[in-house]
Amino acid sequence: MTSTYLVDAPSLVYRAFFSYPESVTDPQGRPVNAVRGFMEMVTRLVVDRRPQQLVAVFDADWRPAFRVAAYPGYKAERPEDPASLPRQFGVIADVLDAAGVSRAESPGLEADDVIATLVERSVPESIVIVTGDRDLLCLIRDPDVKVMFPLKGTKDMTEYDESAVQAKYGIPPRLYGEFATLRGDASDGLPGVAGIGPKRAADLLTRFGSIDGVMEHLDEIPARQAESFSGARAYLEAMKTVVSLVKDAPVDQTSPGAPDEDRLRALADEHNLGSSAMRLLQALRAER
Repeated sequence: MTSTYLVDAPSLVYRAFFSYPESVTDPQGRPVNAVRGFMEMVTRLVVDRRPQQLVAVFDADWRPAFRVAAYPGYKAERPEDPASLPRQFGVIADVLDAAGVSRAESPGLEADDVIATLVERSVPESIVIVTGDRDLLCLIRDPDVKVMFPLKGTKDMTEYDESAVQAKYGIPPRLYGEFATLRGDASDGLPGVAGIGPKRAADLLTRFGSIDGVMEHLDEIPARQAESFSGARAYLEAMKTVVSLVKDAPVDQTSPGAPDEDRLRALADEHNLGSSAMRLLQALRAER
C-alpha cells in the first residue's frame, strides 16, 4: 500500500514560528525562524517515517467566506499573525518547490478542506495526516487513515486511530465535529451549548447518534439540557456549515519531483537557511 503523508502546513508553521526565536534572520535582518523550524520538522518526518509521498497542504483562506456567512463569530477573535510571519510562507513555498515536495491548496478554502478532499480521493491508500488541529480527527478511518499529532516538533508524535479517539474523547472519529460543536472550541470562536461539557457531549452523542438525534429526543433528557439545546437551535444549524469539511474541493497541487540542489542552495544563501536546507536535501535523497 502507498503511504501518503499529508502535512497540515499552517499548523506546523505556527508551531515552528513560536519554537524558534525571531532572532534567526536572513541577510536583510528579516526573521526566517518559521522557515527554518518547518524545514527541520519536514526533515525529521522524512528521516523517521520515510513516506512514499509527501504533500504539504496550505490555507488559501484561513477564514472562508461561506463559514463566516453562516456564523460571523467563526475565528473572529483570533489575533492577527505576528508581523514577520506572513512573508515566511512565501519562502517556505519556494523551499518546498526547490525540494520537489508537492504543495496543495484550494481557492477560498482552508487546509482542512483540502486534506479532507485528498483523503476522500486517496482511500484505500494508506494516509497519515500530520497536524496539530484536532478538527481533522474526524477523517480517521481504520485501517486506511490515521492522524499524527506533533508533541515536540515531528520527532515525538502521538498516533490516533479510531480506538485512540474513542478512548480519549468517548466518541468515534466521525462524530468529532459534532462533539466539538457541543463542547465548543474557543480557538475557532465556537461557544458550544450552555452546560454541555466534553463528558456530557460524548454521552449524548453516544446515546442518540448525532446532534439531530438529540434534538429529536429533547423530551428524554434533563429539562435544563433540553432548554439549552432549544436555545441553541440557530447555532447548531450554522455549525452544519461551519464545522463540516469540504470533501470535493478543486485542489491546486504542484507535482512532486527530484530536489533541485542548486536552487535549494541559492535559497539557503538568500535567506540564511544554513544547514537546514542541506539536511532536508539529504533526507529527501535518503542519504541519512
